[in-house]
Amino acid sequence: MTRVYSHKLLMGLLFLLTLTAAPVFSVEAAGKGNFVGMQIQGMSKTLADALGLEAVIGVLVRDVALGGPADRAGFERGDLIVEFNNTKIEKFEQLTGAVKELTEGSKVNVKVLRGQKDVSLTLAPGSWPAAWKINKVAFSGIGGTGVTVSTLTNKVRKRFQLRWGATGVVVTLIDKERAPAMDLKRGDIITQVNQEPVWLPKRVEEIISEARKAKKEAVLLLVERMDGFRFVVFPLSKKMKTVNN
Repeated sequence: MTRVYSHKLLMGLLFLLTLTAAPVFSVEAAGKGNFVGMQIQGMSKTLADALGLEAVIGVLVRDVALGGPADRAGFERGDLIVEFNNTKIEKFEQLTGAVKELTEGSKVNVKVLRGQKDVSLTLAPGSWPAAWKINKVAFSGIGGTGVTVSTLTNKVRKRFQLRWGATGVVVTLIDKERAPAMDLKRGDIITQVNQEPVWLPKRVEEIISEARKAKKEAVLLLVERMDGFRFVVFPLSKKMKTVNN
């Protein structure tokens, strides 16, 4: 088998979905009560040719959830999974089928091609993190601020074109008359409030309510946006203006 390709080239190819016609899949969507934390993409002849492969084999890793089982096992974006649980992976459906059989607490041997190297990994599926269990849309206005946030469901993710793997609550509405100075935009993901990870609008309300009772003038938000993460000082009084870093 000939394997001549660069990691940089591979990462570029992963975004050419309209040209490759290869299926994209979130591994945990196939799981039964377990969490893997990995997004994969099927191979195509176009990708195989670009990688210098003699045949269309394996499945590509598009993304890995930070801190999840796949991340802990050492998977990286761009890895080509060629063997899973001692079974050679030649088609996309083989891997998705194998994932359905995984159970929490089990350990699976996985072989990947990474650049010009063969790498062996051990994957141990885990329980679903609460932030990944969100499947119902829930909205909440952050009392008196003019900002409305929503749970991050797949529908909301697609609506705002948010990246796979992002967790938190999504800013869906900002009343500019009530919040003219807010350094927030529709589609922003609030991942933390005062250093606490959040994924439910109700919890955001609770933290802000607690801060007001403690007579605090602001809370600190960690916000994910298209250009990366930033900290935003979110004012709780009209005297303060938002500050971002």
